[in-house]
Amino acid sequence: KLVVYANLSNLSVLPQDPYTYRVQVTFMGLGVARQPDAFYTERLATTSGRRMTQTLVHFLDFFGIAVFAISGALTAIQKRFDIFGVVVVALITALGGGTLRDVTLDAHPVIWIADTWYLGVGIIAATATFLLVRCCRVPQRALEVCDAIGLAFFAIAGIQKSLGLGLPAEIALLMGIMTGVAGGILRDVLCNEVPLIFQREIYATAVLAGGGLYLALLHILPPEGAIFPAMLTILLLRLGAIFFGLTLPGFLFGRSRG
Repeated sequence: KLVVYANLSNLSVLPQDPYTYRVQVTFMGLGVARQPDAFYTERLATTSGRRMTQTLVHFLDFFGIAVFAISGALTAIQKRFDIFGVVVVALITALGGGTLRDVTLDAHPVIWIADTWYLGVGIIAATATFLLVRCCRVPQRALEVCDAIGLAFFAIAGIQKSLGLGLPAEIALLMGIMTGVAGGILRDVLCNEVPLIFQREIYATAVLAGGGLYLALLHILPPEGAIFPAMLTILLLRLGAIFFGLTLPGFLFGRSRG
C-alpha cells in the first residue's frame, strides 16, 4: 500500500504511528511513503508485546548510555583531560551512535533532544567515573569491559528501534552495528587512539553475530525473549576477544623467495 503526498517544496512524510516505516522520496515534488516490513512489524504490533518491547528498549538505551559514558570517561581520564573534557568525550561516546542512527533514519527529534534524561544519565555517569578514579585505581580492563557491555546493549537497541520503524532486517542490522560502534569510533578519534573496530580483535563481527541471532529468534520467540540471548552472544564474543585474544583470521603477506 502506498500513500502519496504532493508537495512542491520540501517533502516530509510523517508516520501514522511509531511502527510505520517513514521513507522520504522526492521526484518532481512527489513524496511516497512505504508501509512497514510486514513480518517484523507484526511481531512487534501486539499491545502487550509492544509495551514490553518499548520498556526493554528504553532500559537498554539508558543502561547502554551509562556504560558507554563510563568507557568514554575512562579513555579521557587516561589522556589526562579535565572534568569538562571527560564529560564531553563521555557524551559523544554515549550519544554518538544513536544520534547518527536517528539522523540516518530521519527519526526526528534525535533521541537525546526528545528526552533530555539521556543527557542527564551520561553526565552523571561521566562525573561519577571522574570522581571515582580520583579516589581509587580502576583496572585497564574496566574500559574494554564497559565498552563490551555498551556494545551489546546499544546494538540490540538500535536493531529494535529500526524494526519498530518498519525497516527491513538487513538495514536494521546495519543500524544496530552503527549504533553500537559509532560512539566508540568518535571517542577513540578524539582521544588519538586507533578505534577498536579497526583492530584485529572481534568487535563489529560480534554485533553481526548477535544481531543476526536476534533477527532469527524473532521467528520463534517473542521480542522480549529474543533480546537477551542476542545480547549475551555479543557480550561473550567481545569478552572472548578481550580476555583470550579471539580474532578473525587476517591476510598474511608472505615474503617472496628468490
